[in-house]
Amino acid sequence: MPVFKTFFRIINAARTPLIIYLLIFLGVTYMTSQFYTSPEDTGFTDSKIRIAVINRDGENNIAKGLTEYLSKTSTIVDMPDDTEKLQDALFFRKVEYIAIIPKGFSDSFNKSENSRIETVVVPNSTSAIYLDLIVNRYLQTLRLVGDYSNFTAEKQAELVSKNLAVKTDIVMKSRVESNNSEGYTYYFNFFPYVMLALATLGISTIMMVFNQPDLKRRNLCSPIKQRSMNIQIGLGSIIYSLFCWAVIVLFGIIIYGESLVLSESLPILALNSLVFTTVCTAIGFLVGILIKSHNVQAAVSNVLSMGMSFLCGVFVPQSLLGSGVLRVASFLPAYWFVKANNIISEIGFDKGRNDVLTAVLIQLGFAIAIFSVALFVSKQKRTANQ
Repeated sequence: MPVFKTFFRIINAARTPLIIYLLIFLGVTYMTSQFYTSPEDTGFTDSKIRIAVINRDGENNIAKGLTEYLSKTSTIVDMPDDTEKLQDALFFRKVEYIAIIPKGFSDSFNKSENSRIETVVVPNSTSAIYLDLIVNRYLQTLRLVGDYSNFTAEKQAELVSKNLAVKTDIVMKSRVESNNSEGYTYYFNFFPYVMLALATLGISTIMMVFNQPDLKRRNLCSPIKQRSMNIQIGLGSIIYSLFCWAVIVLFGIIIYGESLVLSESLPILALNSLVFTTVCTAIGFLVGILIKSHNVQAAVSNVLSMGMSFLCGVFVPQSLLGSGVLRVASFLPAYWFVKANNIISEIGFDKGRNDVLTAVLIQLGFAIAIFSVALFVSKQKRTANQ
């Protein structure tokens, strides 16, 4: 099989740019895996704001009760009643909120007179708004208890403390039910970038060599039939593409280890990437038939791999892309590849079986269509040269 052997000799001669693309991809995906954080590690955490409370109202029940309530909802930092030191503490963010209870505040509050707590806050901070809500909540509840009861001030403060101590459990729920949302999903989402580059550069290089006019005429005069030559080129392209696919998948297994190997997602992720590999092979054939210059080859390879990656959700998640961009991307095979990966990651293959299989079949449709166009163009060129 001389054509088959020549195929890999040409690949070996053009190995440098192919290896560079592969190493860039493996390096980027490895760094992505190192910085990836599982969604299970994120959620709601109740945090306390550092505040200072300056009580100038002495041991009055309202002032004491408010201070105790703030100590439960925030972290109180002991600070002297010194304006300069308080300003320094706020400037250096030792505290974010200063509540000053003025002298006579409790008496004014009990008499329903206009009374308020002085505050010094970090400008335009959300913590200031949050603390204002807490203070107002305490005072409004206390006012409500005082208006509709005849309890003593001590009893009122006790009832307010018990009432505000009641808490509600908070449950954070994701917009989608995540099943297999792991770092390897992001790894496989980068697959179209490198596979498009490798297939376009590798296969188109072979096609450009064999389509050189002088070499093509010489081959037509050789004892090897054109059909046999095409079969050997096709076989070499398949083996080359399968080798690239296997290297990428195996590197993913090395990076993620048991989390990927023991995952139920591995077979369908591998199948999805294998189907997209056929699409890339078809694109490589078509590009090799259409172009004649290595400079054009590099430009086409970059435009296809990077352009499709940006539009279809490889570099930017599809959830962040606009509806118009997604509508355009749906006419590209990489969109359906990434969509299938996302469905597997978010709800699992069992629940999203129909959507995943639909995306895979659409990719196969793209591969068949592109192969058909490549064969038609090849036949037209061959007819024109005869």
